[in-house]
Amino acid sequence: MRRPVEWTTITGVQNLTLIAVDPWKLEIITVVRGSRTSTERAAISRDVERGLLIRLCPGAYVERGGFATLTPEEQHIVRVRAISAVSYGPVLVSHWSAGVLHGLPVLRFRLAKVHITVPEDDDRHRDGVVTHHFLVDDGEAFEAHGLLITGLGRTVVDIAGASPFEEGVMAADAALLAGAPREQLEAAVQLAGPRRASRRIGDVVAFAHPGAESAAESRFRVTSMRLGLEVPELQHRVVIRDGEVFLDGLYRSVHVGVEVDGDQKYRDAQMAPDGAAAAVIREKRREDEVRLGLRSLARIGWIQSGSTTALRTVLTTLGVRPTRPRTLIQAYIEAARHARPRLRPRRTPA
Repeated sequence: MRRPVEWTTITGVQNLTLIAVDPWKLEIITVVRGSRTSTERAAISRDVERGLLIRLCPGAYVERGGFATLTPEEQHIVRVRAISAVSYGPVLVSHWSAGVLHGLPVLRFRLAKVHITVPEDDDRHRDGVVTHHFLVDDGEAFEAHGLLITGLGRTVVDIAGASPFEEGVMAADAALLAGAPREQLEAAVQLAGPRRASRRIGDVVAFAHPGAESAAESRFRVTSMRLGLEVPELQHRVVIRDGEVFLDGLYRSVHVGVEVDGDQKYRDAQMAPDGAAAAVIREKRREDEVRLGLRSLARIGWIQSGSTTALRTVLTTLGVRPTRPRTLIQAYIEAARHARPRLRPRRTPA
C-alpha cells in the first residue's frame, strides 16, 4: 500500500518529505459481494479503528494518510472511483462530479456527495450519492479511467440547470476557455431537451465568455451585469516596459480597470516560484505602470466578485455607475458571441 510520506535524515535532522499521491491511482479497497474472506474483513475493520483506513462509502476504503494529502477536488475523484467500484453496474457520473473530472470550477460544498444520473425507474438509495433522473443520449457520455462520464457539453447543461445562474456561467466560461467551441455547448442544450430550467440553461450558454479566466472573473461579469453596468472589456491588453499585461476587465467609457485577485498567485509555488514577497513586489511595480494609462484600477476578490452590494461600493467610488438606460443581459451576450480564448486551450475537451 502506497504511503503518503517518507522520512529522510539530513545532518542528523529528520525532514518530512511529501510524496505526491495520484487520485487516479490511490488504491481503493473494496468489500462487496463476498470479495473478501472473513480474516481480510476483520483486518480492514481493525485498520479503520486504528485510523489507518477511511471509509468512503459502504464497501470502499482508502488509506487515510494518502487521502488526506489530496485537494478537495482530488478527494472527490477518489470518492467517484469508490462509488463506481462498489456499484452493481456502471454508473453515469454527472453534474458537479463530472465537472470535477472535466476540470471545471466547482464550489467546494458541491463536493460533499457524488452526483450520478440514473434512469427514471431507478429509485435505489446510495449512501454518499445524489441521483438525478434525466434521459441521456448515447452521444452525451463517454468512458475514461474506467468511469462513464457525461460529456463536457452535457455536463455544463446539467450544472446550469441545477445551479444558480452564476454557477452555471462559471462552468460554461471554463469550458470555452478550455477550447470547447460554443457550438458544442449550444448543441448540448438542444440535445438535452426541455427542462424546467431550460431558459436559464440557454441564457448561461449564450452569456458564456472565454475571456473570464477564473471562476471569480465569471462571477464578476455576472455581478456587473446585475448592476446594469456597461459591458467590461475582458483581458484588455496593456503594453508596459517589460512586455504586456492583460487587465481582467476594463470599463472603457470611464477608463477604469478591474483586476480580480485571489491569494493563489502569491501562495502557489508555481505562480510565485521566487516567493510571495517577490511576487507582491513584482505585481506592485506592474500595477504602478498600468495605472499610468488608466483613470483608476480596482482590485476585487472572491467576495466582491459575487456581491452586488460589495462590487457597487468598490466601483462607485471610482466613477463606474449603471448606464442609462441600464445595460441588459443581451449586451453581454452580444459581446461574448464571437469571443475567443486569449490563452492556448489547457486541454482538449471531450
